[in-house]
Amino acid sequence: MNVEVAQVSAGSVLKGRRIVVTGGGRGLGLAMAKKFVSEGARVVISGRNEATLMAACEKLGDAACYVVSDLSQVECVADFLDACEVKLGGIDSLVSNAGISLHENHFSNVTIKGFDKQFNTNVRGTYFLCREFLERKGRESEPSGELLVITSEAGEQAYDIPYGMTKAAMDSFVRAASRRVYPIGVRVNAVAPGVTLSDMTRDYAEASDGNMYRECASGRIFRPEEVAEVACFLLSDASKCISGEIIHTNGGNHIKAFWDVCCDD
Repeated sequence: MNVEVAQVSAGSVLKGRRIVVTGGGRGLGLAMAKKFVSEGARVVISGRNEATLMAACEKLGDAACYVVSDLSQVECVADFLDACEVKLGGIDSLVSNAGISLHENHFSNVTIKGFDKQFNTNVRGTYFLCREFLERKGRESEPSGELLVITSEAGEQAYDIPYGMTKAAMDSFVRAASRRVYPIGVRVNAVAPGVTLSDMTRDYAEASDGNMYRECASGRIFRPEEVAEVACFLLSDASKCISGEIIHTNGGNHIKAFWDVCCDD
């Protein structure tokens, strides 16, 4: 068997790639879209707020465009991907980033409405969008491409509130889906950030003085641009041997070491 080892150079890592980023109008999604464009990709970003998407595309330049979509409406996922294909002339990679958290903190604060809202977006919407993308890839004569799901370190931890439970579900999906489609040439991975300085977490992640210190394994929170670098690598040819992985971008905060619970000495 012949194996081609891909090499990449800055500025062209994703040259010619056609990438869809859901939840791409701000925060981590926008940071990833910006990185992909800087590496030669053309990008469609999506979200529910057209004004936010328009403003984001102005920052991203001519290589970016948008499609307004609410992906919790699963009956619309095929139409959404159709619209993206028209704008890009096809799709090489899907970055499923759209998600919500209601930050209930304790299971006694969880409401039925809040539970359903998070599962409808983070699991139901993500699942059917990803499935549609993978099924389309499977119908190609020579399938190739990448599915990258943005989950969370919460998926690796014990959670009794919906957000962490939804992320654990999608971690499981990523591992299983990879086993189904990697043999035909399609890779499935996830990036699992810790607390990142984004619109969803800014209110509690950053101190009032702007200090990024946080009491966790890394000693700090991370910037979206740092996570975007990892996402770019996972979409590039340099990572062709990586599939079915949950790549944590949290400085190892999800790892529980024995000295975390033992006595000081």
